[in-house]
Amino acid sequence: MNQLFCGIDIGLKTFQFYAMDQDGKAVGKPKRYPNNQTGADQLVDHLDELLEQQGSPALSIGMEATGLYWFPLFHTLQENERIKQWETRLISMNPKIVEAFRGAYPDVDKTDPVDAFIIADRVRFGRGIAPQHVHSEQYLALQRLTRFYIHLTEQQTNLKNYAGSFLYLTFSEWVRTQPFSDRFSVTATKLMKKYKSADAMADLTTDELRELLVDFSRNSFRDPEEKARQLHQLAQDSFTIPDGLVDSVHLLVKQTLQQLELLEKHIKRLKKRIEKIMKGIQHPLLSIPGIGSVTAALLIAEIGDVHRFPGQAQLAKYAGLTWRKQASGNFRAEETFMTKSGNSYLRHGFLIAAQSLVNHNEEYRAYYQRKFSEAPRHSHKRALSLTARKLVRLVYAMLSNNQLYMAPEERTEQKQEVKESTEAPDESVVGETPVTQQPNSSESSEHKKVKSTAAARSSSRQKELNGSKSPPEQYAVNT
Repeated sequence: MNQLFCGIDIGLKTFQFYAMDQDGKAVGKPKRYPNNQTGADQLVDHLDELLEQQGSPALSIGMEATGLYWFPLFHTLQENERIKQWETRLISMNPKIVEAFRGAYPDVDKTDPVDAFIIADRVRFGRGIAPQHVHSEQYLALQRLTRFYIHLTEQQTNLKNYAGSFLYLTFSEWVRTQPFSDRFSVTATKLMKKYKSADAMADLTTDELRELLVDFSRNSFRDPEEKARQLHQLAQDSFTIPDGLVDSVHLLVKQTLQQLELLEKHIKRLKKRIEKIMKGIQHPLLSIPGIGSVTAALLIAEIGDVHRFPGQAQLAKYAGLTWRKQASGNFRAEETFMTKSGNSYLRHGFLIAAQSLVNHNEEYRAYYQRKFSEAPRHSHKRALSLTARKLVRLVYAMLSNNQLYMAPEERTEQKQEVKESTEAPDESVVGETPVTQQPNSSESSEHKKVKSTAAARSSSRQKELNGSKSPPEQYAVNT
């Protein structure tokens, strides 16, 4: 079958199209279309003409998943009725794959038509790419929210680090010794706004500072007198900032703190929205101790239908939680590096989920500590990454089997029950019919009873989680 391979290089205003046959020969001329609905319709008309010339309905279309420019065109082509009638593969590729393939053409120009040609040739080559899986609209909506949540939290972290650099100028010992567990707590923020420098705070008496702490914290300190003495001493020990800088730096500190407060409001509002959506999702991941609604939402929004992955190894590869072996001759590298070539949002979700499990789950805490002690370098990062890799196996098993989380002791108990049931003879059939001749002899009645009991226990926990009579076959999203 003479198949048509097409490449689309997408930009903000236009997209470039290139088509070739299975021998790599150009089919038609490269064309440029406006990146809008009109351009998409013109492209479909052109594809119709090319397929008629080729005499074959087989078609593969590839494009780079750059930002969000690719998605409207991809979705439009995917939903087009004419394209659905053809044998069409729509493929969105990681730009890294296309850039690596470009190395096979070292002397070509870097232009839009050439980029479209390289994408088309990579699609023709075929190995290592697959038709794009697009989530349902509900999960796409959830994905937009969770990705924006990550964006805001990263902004918050960057802004805190930026504010810390200014704070060091005005109150160096505050930054160096961390007198508050949260440098940007309500009490700490009010003090930073009120006093321009450490010298201004050092001019206060301990009693005046204690009264401020009681007022700002609503009397939440166990020993405000001791905390006041500590802050007063830190103010005296801090560097003195030049007088000409005091007002300017204090203005920057105040405005940065105001930005942080606004950002915190947006994050809380977005978190409530995600939690509201998650209340309408009956999902096994919510049964894992230590994984909250936002983390679970992030994982399920990025994974989508877990059955599109043949196994947990493919899910780990999709998340970029894999390590390439490095060996040559007798040499074997002791330290390998994470590929990080997959879905960065999913990898981020697994990493923050792993950190939460280390804090709240004894099984994963023990695993993390063991890997931490084994790592020769970068102990925390490597141990946390391996813990996230272990979590991938758990998540895949739970989603593919639609099972709730079971603690290690529960799993051990269930395995023991199954083992005992398979070893114990069934008195109702012993002496009458050989086991090998009994119908369905591979699973004894007692074994079935144990499995039924385990299933009933899981169903009971599912009811507690969902507040419904029985778990659904598919997870519904109520937006």
